[in-house]
Amino acid sequence: MRWISSFLLLLSFSLSFGFPAKVIRISDGDTIVVENLKTHERVKVRIWGIDTPEKFFSSKLYREAKKCGVEPETIHYLGKLASKHAHEYLYPGEIVEIIPKGYGHYGRLLGKVIVDGEDYGLLMIEDGYSCVYWKFAPKSYIEAMKEAEQEKKGLWELKPNVMHCLCY
Repeated sequence: MRWISSFLLLLSFSLSFGFPAKVIRISDGDTIVVENLKTHERVKVRIWGIDTPEKFFSSKLYREAKKCGVEPETIHYLGKLASKHAHEYLYPGEIVEIIPKGYGHYGRLLGKVIVDGEDYGLLMIEDGYSCVYWKFAPKSYIEAMKEAEQEKKGLWELKPNVMHCLCY
């Protein structure tokens, strides 16, 4: 039992420190693939604290379309725009810092991405291209999303009703 406690303590301690990484690919607005520059492993990172519209036709995309009363192509289009906007901040070869926050439902690393000293997730929310992920939403993210909605930024200008449905 003692070794389990020690392992969990070590794991939580290791997750509190970031690591430098090189961006390999931007999968969509909230998922990237990086190379950990310490271990040289490829890591799929689900961006912590945000949720962008789905870019790929998946069961989640169809559920969201049904929930919001729109065609699946509408969600897909918003997802493509969010993914395109991600390229405003991230590009293959760029060096970023990943701050691990745990592991998600599909075993992907959940992490904050720091690009040029700024929180990428917060930038996407501020620009109106992402919802907060309510399970992990810090107050600053929630406030930024409400401001983006009020100021009709990004996708909030294009499809405010759909964004409201997706984000709340």
